[in-house]
Amino acid sequence: MKAEILSILYRATRRHVINQVYKNQDAESRPRDLEEVVEIGDRWLKRLPNWTYSFKIPEGIGAKLYDLWFPSPLTLSSFKEDPEIIDIWMQLGLGGAVEKTWLKDVRTGNKRPRLQECGYSGHDGLINAMGWPSPGIHTSIAEHDRVNLGRHGRPIGISLAGNSEEEYYTNFDIANRHLSAGGTPRYYLELSIGCPNTPYGRTLQKNPGILAALLKHMRIKTDEVIAVKLSPDVDNTTLMDYGRLIAGFPRTAINLGNTQRKTCAEAGLPEGAISVGAGGMSGPALYPRTLEMVKLAAPIGIPIIATGGVDSAQKVRELLDAGASLVGMATAVVKDMYCIPKINYELAGMDLRRNLCGAE
Repeated sequence: MKAEILSILYRATRRHVINQVYKNQDAESRPRDLEEVVEIGDRWLKRLPNWTYSFKIPEGIGAKLYDLWFPSPLTLSSFKEDPEIIDIWMQLGLGGAVEKTWLKDVRTGNKRPRLQECGYSGHDGLINAMGWPSPGIHTSIAEHDRVNLGRHGRPIGISLAGNSEEEYYTNFDIANRHLSAGGTPRYYLELSIGCPNTPYGRTLQKNPGILAALLKHMRIKTDEVIAVKLSPDVDNTTLMDYGRLIAGFPRTAINLGNTQRKTCAEAGLPEGAISVGAGGMSGPALYPRTLEMVKLAAPIGIPIIATGGVDSAQKVRELLDAGASLVGMATAVVKDMYCIPKINYELAGMDLRRNLCGAE
């Protein structure tokens, strides 16, 4: 009941803020820019009293990724730069979270506007072309240490990428030296190889030899779990080939998938709504492809993190039954962060009913 009431208030407030921001932007003849709403929302969330986001995770819905225990199968996919906001979402009941990609140099990303609401295939979603903005890896590490998401006792993923083959190695080496020193209790690494919003973003996804060499380098230097994120835009043959390649290394997993690249026109937006003309679409329209990818990859036998279009307990259960070990969320959390405790409670109820039916 508490989660449902707060959910209604959250969604109504968010819609009001969006409408007001758009009204102001229109009045000032500025392009509509959802990122301004995010900035307001983040400031607002940090002022909320603790009781509004403190929820227990029900017993019996946890999941494992090798020796990493997640008290809920729900994880946060890599998209949020501010660890203080991730911390709030963790307290709502996430089983784990992935911090936004650590990159070596300070980057401003693509020119704004680069984040918008959109509609596709009858579903509301988001489209972004952030372009990997970054404060630089050393600032990311400092924020990681300051907020200490690991204090929740749940696994924290560190997303790594690069704007060149060399930077992938550099970013991993810097991150690994720091993390292996003992500052993060339980963590895993996630390689982003399919970003649609940067010139170099998909290079590793097109060059299996480069990915294999990088994984070999990483595995020599760390025993921690390594997940590799594949885009839903890859064809099924490529998906299977990469799944088998990644499964050839110990303690690896695949994250299926990422956003889908769409032009402004495809996303139902006017030209110029996204400064670079296209971006990565997220939201419920991605779900059919996510489920398809999980069903295809499950026979490979590698652990799967299913990400894309998840916004209900029914979808989470369907993905887990299809072979996923964990389920990543992003857009649903942005639209209504109280979906986290609601899905957890619904999953617990589903599992209880299953157990009772099984007992009969």
